[in-house]
Amino acid sequence: MCPSEDYSTKFREAFEHKAAALTVHDSKASLQLKEGTRSLTFDLFKLPCSEARKQLQALMFGLVGCVSSLEKRLEAAEDAAAAAASCSPEKNRLQSQRLLIPDLSPRKNRGGGSAVTAKRRVPGESLINPGFKSKKAPTGVDFEDS
Repeated sequence: MCPSEDYSTKFREAFEHKAAALTVHDSKASLQLKEGTRSLTFDLFKLPCSEARKQLQALMFGLVGCVSSLEKRLEAAEDAAAAAASCSPEKNRLQSQRLLIPDLSPRKNRGGGSAVTAKRRVPGESLINPGFKSKKAPTGVDFEDS
């Protein structure tokens, strides 16, 4: 075990057992971790604002990354548990086989934003045979002859 892993373990255990004490002085702070008769003391000094901002930003982004990956793992585990609970072993086997075999049946893409938009019908174009256009233009209703 490397020293940084050893320290992180000691930090975690000290905070879990409430054996950590933080004392703030003018320009520094002291963090004391107690374990039985032994104790570790860390002197923490103030950083310039620019350096502290960079380190705090890196820490926050790291924590956000950890939280989001944990949320994704939890969601995947919940989905897997729900799928396992809702299906019988036979259905699970069929579903896993279905994932391995590609779907060759043609399907219409319903509501897909990336789908090709439907071609607008040109006046005079046949509804039954869309590629065929009638020889004469449709006349429609003429209201002036009445």
